Amino acid sequence: MEGSPELRKIQRPLETRGIPKDIPNSETFVRAHWDILLSILERHWSELREVKSRYPKGPRTTLERAEKFFERTHRYLVSLTQCDIPPPELQFLPFNKQLARSTLIFSTVVSSLAGVLFYVTLAAHTRGILSQGETVLLLLPTCSLLYLPIPLHRRTRINMEHSCRYLREGGKGHIVIGDVREGMFISFCAHEMAHHFLRERGRGGGLWEEGWARWIQLRVSEALSREYSVDALTPALTLLLGELKEALMLARGDRPIPAWVRKVKSPFHTGAFTRWVKGEPSHSRERLFVHALGTAAFALLNEFRGDDIFKEFIGDKKPYPQL
Repeated sequence: MEGSPELRKIQRPLETRGIPKDIPNSETFVRAHWDILLSILERHWSELREVKSRYPKGPRTTLERAEKFFERTHRYLVSLTQCDIPPPELQFLPFNKQLARSTLIFSTVVSSLAGVLFYVTLAAHTRGILSQGETVLLLLPTCSLLYLPIPLHRRTRINMEHSCRYLREGGKGHIVIGDVREGMFISFCAHEMAHHFLRERGRGGGLWEEGWARWIQLRVSEALSREYSVDALTPALTLLLGELKEALMLARGDRPIPAWVRKVKSPFHTGAFTRWVKGEPSHSRERLFVHALGTAAFALLNEFRGDDIFKEFIGDKKPYPQL
């Protein structure tokens, strides 16, 4: 079996789950054009640094604005793909209220517990049961309890934001998304709308489909950021850069990695300690490989063949494009 050792290790379990078997082929394609992909990463990294000062993130999305963005995203995809596909249903959820409520409840519980432990420890010290050193040793972990709401809040917020998903119920597509900031709403909605178009055309959610959806997300985010003057590009570019960086690291072979590549921040963390400290959700390494190679392969196809690849792919009956 071709491909890097890491890919050979995961290829078999990926195949048994029905994920496309073209992983080694796409890795070979990425490796052959590694330098071009590196330049694509650098270009979009520079774009990310510029766009943060160009547009605001926007306020929390209201239902009225959500419906407007939803309808505009659908029309843009119809125009881009030349596929007159009916829109899915929008399921808009009040994530922000849920986040505030869960954070308040947890903070209250933790603060109460810390208060009780403080009282018991200091009372024991006052009565001479504990020495000063023992008291300090017991108070330190008690103080650390007060930190717990911070990573929990962050983890819950990120999980809620990224719980945007595409569902099929009763033969009809549904996009579930919450009241995130307007820029993030546009970006995530575009990605899930792309999956709706794919499913309506009889395609699943494999390597090539994920890559196509990620680049559709970028194109929609670019257009609607200009149209509505909100930063939909940062969420799209952050995910895109993380996947491109992962693909470069995966397919580098013996090539040295430029120092600046390591500075490109990735939202994908698989280390348990890093996730806990930063309060970030975990990511499946196997799924990350699939997303990364799909995104990288489509980056190269788009570079070589232009935006026509988006229309060609969704209109093609082949399982993946001809490399």
